[in-house]
Amino acid sequence: MGDRGNVFFVDGASGKQLDGIYMYTHWSGGFLPAIVRAALVRGEGRWGDSQYLARILFCELVQEAVMEETGFGLSTQIGDNEHAIIRVDDTTQRVSFHDAGGERNPKDKALASWSYEEFVAAGDRALLSVFAPMDEEEDDDEDEVVLPKATAKKKPAAKKKPAARKKPAAKKPTKPAATKKKPANRARR
Repeated sequence: MGDRGNVFFVDGASGKQLDGIYMYTHWSGGFLPAIVRAALVRGEGRWGDSQYLARILFCELVQEAVMEETGFGLSTQIGDNEHAIIRVDDTTQRVSFHDAGGERNPKDKALASWSYEEFVAAGDRALLSVFAPMDEEEDDDEDEVVLPKATAKKKPAAKKKPAARKKPAAKKPTKPAATKKKPANRARR
């Protein structure tokens, strides 16, 4: 049992692969969007300062269990996982959700993606609903969750048959506009 999840914190790139560190949680994988959001709020003054922001994020993750031997980890390889991988890319200042295996590829189509500002502006409930939908039986007052400017992965559209080409209508020649001639001054009789 558990609720395993991973954040991939990006601080650079080498070749065709992003470089960074995985932050693993055994028990709070479903809450990672809210944890990442809290870390970005707390560490706003360190956006772009990867060493500090990575530490702030990890401290936010382990804050209740700093002295424990299990439950959390750091690695250059992904740990056990049950959720989309959250990529926190400090080089582009974007947070995105990826299927496992795509988080290191800079060209991977994210399941959803936000700038740091957009991610912070989204409420925890909104982020959790995108990452791991809440129980349908949960009763609360909010009807619908709307995220600001999230870019979501779209399903490919069904292929349509090309429309039959219509022949262009023949252009009718146009006559130059007639100019009115002023009547010549005729002497009155």
